[in-house]
Amino acid sequence: MDRAGNSRKGPSGPTLFRQIATRLAAFTLLFALLDIGIVVVTYSRQPESLAQELLTLEAHRAENSADLTIGPPGAEHWSARYIDPATIAGQSRPGVLMDWTRRERIAGGFRISGVRTIDQDGRSRWLFMQFEGDGIAPYVPVIFNEIVQHVLLPLIPLSLLLLLFNIVAVRRVLQPLRRAEAEVDALDADNVLRRLSEAPEPREVNTLVRAVNRALTRLDETMAILRGFTANAAHELRTPLSIMQLSLDKLPPSTLRDDLQADTQHMARLVGQMLDLAQADALAVEPDVLVDLADIGREVVAAMAPKVFAAERDLRFESVGDTRALGHAEAIYRIYRNLIDNALAHAPGDTPIEVTAGPGPQLSVRDHGPGIADEDRPHIFERFWRKDRRKTDGAGLGLGIVQRLAQAHGGAITVDNASGGGALFRVTFAAPDEDR
Repeated sequence: MDRAGNSRKGPSGPTLFRQIATRLAAFTLLFALLDIGIVVVTYSRQPESLAQELLTLEAHRAENSADLTIGPPGAEHWSARYIDPATIAGQSRPGVLMDWTRRERIAGGFRISGVRTIDQDGRSRWLFMQFEGDGIAPYVPVIFNEIVQHVLLPLIPLSLLLLLFNIVAVRRVLQPLRRAEAEVDALDADNVLRRLSEAPEPREVNTLVRAVNRALTRLDETMAILRGFTANAAHELRTPLSIMQLSLDKLPPSTLRDDLQADTQHMARLVGQMLDLAQADALAVEPDVLVDLADIGREVVAAMAPKVFAAERDLRFESVGDTRALGHAEAIYRIYRNLIDNALAHAPGDTPIEVTAGPGPQLSVRDHGPGIADEDRPHIFERFWRKDRRKTDGAGLGLGIVQRLAQAHGGAITVDNASGGGALFRVTFAAPDEDR
C-alpha cells in the first residue's frame, strides 16, 4: 500500500524496449524476405550464371566425397567423371585444361556441361559434369547457398548490432522517465512545493515532466482552496453554535432542551474537529523547536479532568524519563486531547484512562476497554470511519487528525492491545540533538 492507501499495480502493457525490439525483429524479417526475393528473381534471369555457380558448387562437393553419382536435385541424366586433358580434342596445349561451362537448349529443357579443376589428395584433377533439367529446381542448391552467404550471414551480425544499439539507446532515453517515476513515488503531502526535475533531453520527456509539474501546481492550488474553505467554514460556524448553546441554556428545563443541547454539543465538536483537521493539513513543523511532552501532557490532563470526572472516570498521568522532543506544542496538545477523547468514548464504565509521556520522544494513551479487533486495525485511522455509526455520535475524525499531526512531525502512531485488556495508542516524535 502506498501513502494514499491505494494498492500500486504494476504496468500491464509491454515495455517500450519490448515494442522496439519486436518492431526491429519484424523489420529484419521483412528485409530478409525482400532480399531473398531479390536474389531469386535476379538469378532466375541469369541462367548462365546459375549454371556456372551450380557446377562450381558440385565440384566443391566432389572434393570432399568420392561419390560422383549424386547430382543436384531435379537433374536428369546426371553424369560426372574425371578426365585426362590430353583426351580433350581442341586443346591448344596438351596437359592444360581451363574451367568452362556450356548451357544448351534442348527439347524439354536444357543441358549443362562443364569442367572444373579440383584438388584431391594434394593433386589436381579435372572433373567433367553434365546433366539435363527443366525449370529452376536444379538450381535450388545455388540459390540456397546465395541466400545463406548474402542474406542470412550479413543480417545476423547486423541484427545483433541493432539489438545492442536498441538496448543502449532505449535505456538512455528511458532513464529520465525512470528518474521521474522515482520522484513521483517520493512525492509527499507534507512537501507540496516539491516538483519533478526537468531533464533537458529528450524533448518529449521534458514536455511530459513539465506537464506533470503544471498539474501538480494546479492540484496544490485546488487543495489549498479546499483547505481554506473548510477552515473558514468551521471557524464561521463556531459563533452561531455558541449563540445557539447560550439560547438553549435560557429555555426552561425539558427533555427537548436536553436533546437539543446534546445535538448542539455534537455539532460544536464536529466543527472543532474540522478546524483541527484543516490546521493539521496546513501544519508546518519547525525542525529545531524543542518541546517537553510532559509539560504539555500535564496541561491537557488538567484541562480535560473536569470532563473525564463528570463521566465518572479516572484520568491518570505519568512522566517517564527524558520527555523532550522536536515538535509543535499546540499540535501535540491536540494529539493528547483527541486520544483522551477517543478513550473516553470507547472504553466502558468507570475504567481509568492512563496518559504517559516518555520514555524518550513519545507519548501514549491507554484505556481499559475491549481493545481493537484485527479486522478494524486497517481502518481506525481513516477519516470519517466508524465501525458502528449507531453506537457513537462521533464523526470519525479524531484518530485521523492524530495520524496527520504525527506525520507532520515526521513521526508515527501505532496501536496495540495492551496486556490486561484495552487499547494502547503510542505516538513517536523526532528526538532532539544530544548537544542541546
